Amino acid sequence: MLQNRFVTEASEVKKDTEYSKQTLLSMNILFLADYFLPHAGGSRVYYYNLYSRLVKDFPDKLTILTKKVPGWKQFDSQFSRDAFRIIRHSKPLPNLRAQHLPKIALPLVRTLDQVSRQRVDILHPGDLYPQGVIARWIKELFGIPYIAYCHGEDITQSDRYRYQPMVRNWIYEGADAIVAACEFARENLLRIGIENQRIVKITPGVDYERFSPKLPKREIVSQYGLAGRKVLLTVARLFPRKGHEAVIRAVANLASKFPDLAYLVVGTGPEQDRLQKIVGEVGLKEAIKFVGYVSEDSLADFYNVCDIFVMPNDEDANGDIEGFGMVFLEANSAGKPVIAGRSGGTADSVIDGVTGYRVNPKDVNEITAALSRLLGNPELRVRIGEAGLRRAREEFDWRTRAEALRQLSFEIAERTWQRETGLTAPRLPFGFGRLFRG
Repeated sequence: MLQNRFVTEASEVKKDTEYSKQTLLSMNILFLADYFLPHAGGSRVYYYNLYSRLVKDFPDKLTILTKKVPGWKQFDSQFSRDAFRIIRHSKPLPNLRAQHLPKIALPLVRTLDQVSRQRVDILHPGDLYPQGVIARWIKELFGIPYIAYCHGEDITQSDRYRYQPMVRNWIYEGADAIVAACEFARENLLRIGIENQRIVKITPGVDYERFSPKLPKREIVSQYGLAGRKVLLTVARLFPRKGHEAVIRAVANLASKFPDLAYLVVGTGPEQDRLQKIVGEVGLKEAIKFVGYVSEDSLADFYNVCDIFVMPNDEDANGDIEGFGMVFLEANSAGKPVIAGRSGGTADSVIDGVTGYRVNPKDVNEITAALSRLLGNPELRVRIGEAGLRRAREEFDWRTRAEALRQLSFEIAERTWQRETGLTAPRLPFGFGRLFRG
């Protein structure tokens, strides 16, 4: 049973002799994703950090089969290499509607080609469709195992449709294990009938060397007129569920009490025009700055210019929801207190009253009160920021999460190899692709 061999929290990965032997054995892992970096999104950052550390610490080879997104050429030229190979074809599916179902044919052919060429030992589909469907088909045809992922919104969004839950459940039921990225995801998996012993919880981590307390950059302070001001920050795509409008209205409530207040909005998205219109209506054009896109290399500098990070995340009408909220860890890792919505998986990323506050995302008055409490009490900001910093560094190391994923993959590959070959120990490498090629 997976639950007996593996812990459900990545920070508790076993360091026993049996596990240390696994570092001597290599696997060929094929990761399938409709989107991958540099496409924005927390789950894509999650995948990149997991797999880049996995191949760094173990002698495995990873092939990422994904689609072309803006900026992919520059990204791949910098990060693709022999042990972390990125292969891209065509463009991602616009949505999961029925008219796009025939488009699964080409990704299936390309996946089969990689399975044959790379002698794949295990598949890791990062998305349910079409990658999860393809992984299940390949397992049924050729016996190659796969690990599925759940971030929470995979279930809440597909619940809104008539047939998608059937496909979703079929993918999860066929998986050799399901990685839940947060407690919210694990609870939803249990709700749809997935057995607890098949779920392994591996939360995101944080790069606390990159996101660390530093003095504010003068260039940013000067560019946005932040000298002598208290600064709020949101880093998120401009979608309704991120809660930007609620923060803008909270800032309007606080303007008379804190006339030196500034709010930086980092990110782009379809809500920008509407949000800028609201800013004009409440008369806050001088206080609220839309920064736009910020590169990953510069992101840490924006955390360091703020006093409070705030993103009162909510659930969209279509079921889209914050699975974990990696930005809260990044802000904590920079020593900043955070304010999150009581929605989705933020109970994992924010300890209410300790590393920040979780508020009702629909209640502007509650958001206003939480901001006022922190803005009016510098000692409280420091205390909560320091607690968040300690927790980020002590509990959210990406390396332990990569080890947990590797250990889980090894267990499944080893068990499948023994079942398919009758051997009592795996070879180096496993090479299930040999079975496929005959």
